Formats: sequence, C-alpha cells, structure tokens
Amino acid sequence: MKKKQIIIIGGGISGLSTAWYLSRTTQPIEILLLEKSSRFGGWLHTDHTKGFHFEKGPRTFKVDKSPSTMQLIQELGLENELIWSQSKPHHRYLWHEKELHRFPTNPISFFMSPLTKGFLKAAFTEWRRPGKEGDETVYEFVLRRFNYDVARLFFDPLVVGIFGGDIRKISVRACFPMLKSWEEQYGCVTKGFWHHWKKKKEISSCSEHVPGLPLSAIFSFKQGIEQLTQRLLAQTPLTCHSGQEIQGISRDEEGFEVHSQTRTYRADAVFCALPVREAAELFQQCVPEIARELHRVPSEGITVVNVGYDHSVLPVQGFGYLTPTYSHEDVLGVVFDSSVFPQLNRHAQETRLTIKLEDKGKSEAWSIDAALKGIRKHLNISQNPTAISFKRNIRAIPQYGVGHLDKMAALKEDLSKKMPGCFLVGNYLTGVSVDQCIARAKQAVSEWLLTI
Repeated sequence: MKKKQIIIIGGGISGLSTAWYLSRTTQPIEILLLEKSSRFGGWLHTDHTKGFHFEKGPRTFKVDKSPSTMQLIQELGLENELIWSQSKPHHRYLWHEKELHRFPTNPISFFMSPLTKGFLKAAFTEWRRPGKEGDETVYEFVLRRFNYDVARLFFDPLVVGIFGGDIRKISVRACFPMLKSWEEQYGCVTKGFWHHWKKKKEISSCSEHVPGLPLSAIFSFKQGIEQLTQRLLAQTPLTCHSGQEIQGISRDEEGFEVHSQTRTYRADAVFCALPVREAAELFQQCVPEIARELHRVPSEGITVVNVGYDHSVLPVQGFGYLTPTYSHEDVLGVVFDSSVFPQLNRHAQETRLTIKLEDKGKSEAWSIDAALKGIRKHLNISQNPTAISFKRNIRAIPQYGVGHLDKMAALKEDLSKKMPGCFLVGNYLTGVSVDQCIARAKQAVSEWLLTI
C-alpha cells in the first residue's frame, strides 16, 4: 500500500504532538514537519546560555490540570525525568495598595485577608442570584455572580497571569468553563464548588500515569521544559525541515501543495500548527473567508526578562506574585523559579526570577530596566543580577472573546468542507495551555483517521 504523505506546518508543541500521534496510528504514512525558525519547540524554550536555568515560555505543569501531558509523558517514557515541587507551600502574592499580600491558603487566612473581603460579602448572596444563558465576559460574569471587589482583586490578576488579557474582553465559557458549568448545573458557583470539592476527596489523590505523583504537584523536567519537545523530536519517526517559511497552500484533486520560499511540497493531508495570525495568512489565497475569521482573533505578547543571582535576594518565598491592572505597573508578574524548582539551581543560595511584562514593542534595554525597577519596588531587590536574559514572545497568547469557542467550532467545520484533509491545531482553538494544545493535536489526528 502506498504511504500517505502528511505535512505538518509548524514545529512547536502542537506540531510535534501531532506528529507523535500520527506516528502511533497503524496507517502507512510519511510525516514531514516544516518549521520557519532554526529551532523546534516554539514557545517551549529552555535557555542555559547565561549559566543559569532560564525558561523563556511555559515553565510548570500541574498534575490535575495536565491529563494529556501526563499521558504523553508516560508514552514517551519520561516519568523518571520529572521533578516536582510538593514539599513546601506555593504561596502566591498580589501587589495591592503598595505592598505584597499573600493569597490565603487556609480558612483562617481566608477570613482575615484583605484580598478576599469581596468573597465574604458575596458568599451569603451568590446562591440567590439568577443565572444567565449564553457566553459573556469574565468581568460581566463575576460582577453578576459576585461583586466588583472579587473582579478587581482576584479575577483581574488571574486573567493577566494566565491569559495576559483583559477581564472585560475574554470569554468566561472559554477561559473559566468550570465556573460557567457550575452555574448552569447547580444554579450558583458556590454550590458547584462544594460539590466539586466533595468529589475530589472521593477520588485518588495521585496521578494514574505516574505512580506516587500527587495530583496537586507542580512539575517540570530535570533538563527543563524543552526536554518534552526534544524527546518528541527524538522518538517520532519523521523528517524535519527548518528554515521553511510557508507562503501558501493549495488543493487539487490529487491532494495539497504547500509552498515555501524555496520549494513546493506535495501532501495527501496537511496539519496547520501555526500561530493564529500566521495561519490566517496561510489561508488568505485559498480560503479567504477562513482567513478573515482567523484574523479577527487578537493575540497578546509577553516580554520575558530572566534574572539570576549567585546569592539569596528574595524577601519572601513561594511561587511568585501578580500585579492587577488597576496598579498600572510595567511588571505583570514575577515567578520565583529558584523557590519553585530548587533542583534546577546550581547551588543552594542561588536566586532565579522570571519577570513578565506586557509586550509593547519596547527595546531590550527598556524592558530590562523596567523589570529591574519593578523588582526593586515590589521586592526591595536593588542588587545587580549576575545574569540577565531577554525574550519577546510576540503574539504568544490568543485572546478568547465572547463566543470564541462556537466561532472556532464553526470555522473548523467550514474548513473541513472547503479543504477536506486540512486540519487545524494550535492554542487559538480550544485552549491556550500546553496541555490543551496536546489534547487538540490528538483530537485532530482522530479526525483525520475518520476521513480515510
């Protein structure tokens, strides 16, 4: 039987996961992966060139939030390469009223914290508030179910930290689907939370894929997050071509033609694993209506400044802190990398921080200066770092507006009719996390299998 030619455009976690799941089917295929840059892995980028362990993109997974990642780790035989941060509390902080406040971790601190006063006010009334059908912004949902304090002190920094976005624009159904489902199923979020909490106590507290690994554990890899993509590259039977900027795609009765700046490739099926803007440009000529819909999905960038010190400089320990929108800070948040994963430190006193800023197109010098001023103000760290690393993750995080999931579902169906054999994977479809990208890759391969 003649082997089917499969092309994957884009060599990030979505493209590499797609290649892996294709390779595990029983179909006779040849996989070609085309990547624009000189490296594979996309936003998953571990940097050791400065003498410290720096992560330039995603850096942690939480076991109970990463079912697809956990299964992939097991398939790749990476269980023994995991490291996790479980023994000490992962305190989170918020920059509020010109000082750091720790988010509560127990009932007593919950009642005493200035950050949760809005929850206490809403707790006695939320169950009486009427529900609302359909999608809405996170801000509208939280105001309707809780109050302004909850929106301002909790959800605003949470949205900035996870999605790099605006609470007044992003979809609650897309970004916090559990909250919306609790309202729809139980009539209020509070009741849904208690049902969920009781169910969690009835199930195993450990991962089904890695024995002994707690569901609450935060984990990474011994060589950093990029170890996942490197293992995918090493164990997936495929051909990779870097430096291939794809300029267009077309389809005829015999299949697809994929055009790069240097040559044309033929394929029986194509998986597009490009970021949303690049995907829109890819389809501009062949299916302009698809391209227009993709162009409507905005994306926010994140500037990352990693700093390393040969000694201890942190006044507090924990996971890190966030700054809410109303504080008007250049720094969006800071991760205390050396506290979260001390296993990756070169010595016991080392400090590693990741400082995140909104990508405003500023210069490297401006960004580093803003980052250092931020930690001087928030953490009272005035010493010069031993090492500094800078990266702009341009348009890294798609923004899921109201109705986004329905729009993407309709777009996928439209593409399957107009370009059968072409499939979309990526962080702009059903979720922005690494785990959701892996899950979407597996789903796309299943969709392809149904067509042959």
